[in-house]
Amino acid sequence: MIAILGNDADDVAALCRLIEKEAYRTEIYSSLPFLEEGLALAPCMAVILDVDSVPLDNHMIRNLKASHPSVSLLMFSRERFHPELQESISHILYACLKKPADSDEIVYLLKSIWNIA
Repeated sequence: MIAILGNDADDVAALCRLIEKEAYRTEIYSSLPFLEEGLALAPCMAVILDVDSVPLDNHMIRNLKASHPSVSLLMFSRERFHPELQESISHILYACLKKPADSDEIVYLLKSIWNIA
Protein backbone atom coordinates (compact mmCIF):
# COMPACT_ATOMS: atom_id res chain seq x y z
CA MET A 1 0.00 0.00 0.00
CA ILE A 2 1.00 3.58 -0.68
CA ALA A 3 -0.44 6.10 1.78
CA ILE A 4 -1.02 9.68 0.71
CA LEU A 5 -1.32 12.48 3.24
CA GLY A 6 -3.07 15.41 1.57
CA ASN A 7 -6.12 17.63 1.42
CA ASP A 8 -6.04 18.90 -2.17
CA ALA A 9 -8.61 16.64 -3.86
CA ASP A 10 -7.36 17.29 -7.42
CA ASP A 11 -3.67 16.68 -6.64
CA VAL A 12 -4.41 13.58 -4.57
CA ALA A 13 -6.76 12.13 -7.22
CA ALA A 14 -4.17 12.62 -9.97
CA LEU A 15 -1.48 11.03 -7.82
CA CYS A 16 -3.72 8.05 -6.97
CA ARG A 17 -4.49 7.46 -10.65
CA LEU A 18 -0.79 7.33 -11.52
CA ILE A 19 0.05 5.01 -8.63
CA GLU A 20 -2.91 2.68 -9.09
CA LYS A 21 -2.15 2.38 -12.80
CA GLU A 22 1.03 0.59 -11.66
CA ALA A 23 -1.03 -1.89 -9.62
CA TYR A 24 -0.27 -0.37 -6.21
CA ARG A 25 -3.11 0.19 -3.76
CA THR A 26 -3.48 3.68 -2.28
CA GLU A 27 -5.06 5.05 0.88
CA ILE A 28 -5.70 8.75 1.38
CA TYR A 29 -5.45 10.47 4.75
CA SER A 30 -6.40 14.08 5.47
CA SER A 31 -4.42 14.57 8.68
CA LEU A 32 -1.35 13.25 10.42
CA PRO A 33 -3.35 11.60 13.25
CA PHE A 34 -5.49 9.71 10.68
CA LEU A 35 -2.33 8.67 8.82
CA GLU A 36 -0.79 7.36 12.06
CA GLU A 37 -3.96 5.33 12.75
CA GLY A 38 -3.90 3.88 9.25
CA LEU A 39 -0.21 2.95 9.44
CA ALA A 40 -0.85 1.14 12.71
CA LEU A 41 -3.55 -0.99 11.05
CA ALA A 42 -2.07 -1.94 7.68
CA PRO A 43 1.41 -2.53 6.26
CA CYS A 44 2.61 0.30 4.09
CA MET A 45 5.51 0.58 1.67
CA ALA A 46 5.61 4.37 1.33
CA VAL A 47 3.89 7.57 2.43
CA ILE A 48 3.63 10.55 0.13
CA LEU A 49 3.37 13.78 2.13
CA ASP A 50 1.66 16.68 0.33
CA VAL A 51 3.32 19.50 2.22
CA ASP A 52 1.32 22.10 0.26
CA SER A 53 -2.00 20.97 1.71
CA VAL A 54 -1.04 19.56 5.13
CA PRO A 55 1.20 21.63 7.41
CA LEU A 56 4.20 19.58 8.51
CA ASP A 57 7.47 20.46 10.20
CA ASN A 58 10.77 18.64 10.77
CA HIS A 59 9.67 17.42 14.20
CA MET A 60 6.46 15.85 12.85
CA ILE A 61 8.28 14.16 9.97
CA ARG A 62 11.05 12.90 12.28
CA ASN A 63 8.46 11.41 14.67
CA LEU A 64 6.57 9.78 11.80
CA LYS A 65 9.77 8.13 10.57
CA ALA A 66 10.74 7.05 14.08
CA SER A 67 7.32 5.45 14.57
CA HIS A 68 7.47 3.69 11.18
CA PRO A 69 11.14 3.17 10.29
CA SER A 70 10.47 0.70 7.47
CA VAL A 71 8.17 3.11 5.60
CA SER A 72 9.75 5.33 2.93
CA LEU A 73 8.60 8.96 3.16
CA LEU A 74 8.31 11.09 0.03
CA MET A 75 7.50 14.79 -0.10
CA PHE A 76 5.09 16.15 -2.75
CA SER A 77 5.01 19.91 -3.47
CA ARG A 78 4.67 22.63 -6.09
CA GLU A 79 7.48 24.60 -4.47
CA ARG A 80 11.10 23.91 -5.38
CA PHE A 81 12.52 25.01 -2.03
CA HIS A 82 11.44 24.28 1.52
CA PRO A 83 14.11 25.75 3.80
CA GLU A 84 11.89 25.05 6.82
CA LEU A 85 12.13 21.32 6.00
CA GLN A 86 15.86 21.23 5.30
CA GLU A 87 16.58 18.66 8.04
CA SER A 88 13.85 16.31 6.79
CA ILE A 89 14.87 16.68 3.16
CA SER A 90 18.52 16.02 3.97
CA HIS A 91 18.15 13.17 6.44
CA ILE A 92 14.68 11.62 6.53
CA LEU A 93 12.81 11.81 3.24
CA TYR A 94 13.47 9.21 0.56
CA ALA A 95 12.67 11.64 -2.28
CA CYS A 96 10.93 14.88 -3.17
CA LEU A 97 8.30 14.89 -5.91
CA LYS A 98 7.35 18.02 -7.82
CA LYS A 99 3.72 18.73 -8.67
CA PRO A 100 2.17 17.89 -11.00
CA ALA A 101 3.11 14.27 -10.53
CA ASP A 102 5.27 12.70 -13.23
CA SER A 103 4.36 9.11 -14.06
CA ASP A 104 7.89 7.98 -14.95
CA GLU A 105 9.36 9.49 -11.79
CA ILE A 106 6.75 7.88 -9.54
CA VAL A 107 7.14 4.47 -11.20
CA TYR A 108 10.93 4.65 -10.82
CA LEU A 109 10.76 5.66 -7.16
CA LEU A 110 8.17 3.05 -6.21
CA LYS A 111 10.15 0.30 -7.94
CA SER A 112 13.32 1.41 -6.16
CA ILE A 113 11.52 1.42 -2.81
CA TRP A 114 10.08 -2.04 -3.56
CA ASN A 115 13.60 -3.33 -4.26
CA ILE A 116 14.99 -2.12 -0.92
CA ALA A 117 11.98 -3.28 1.13
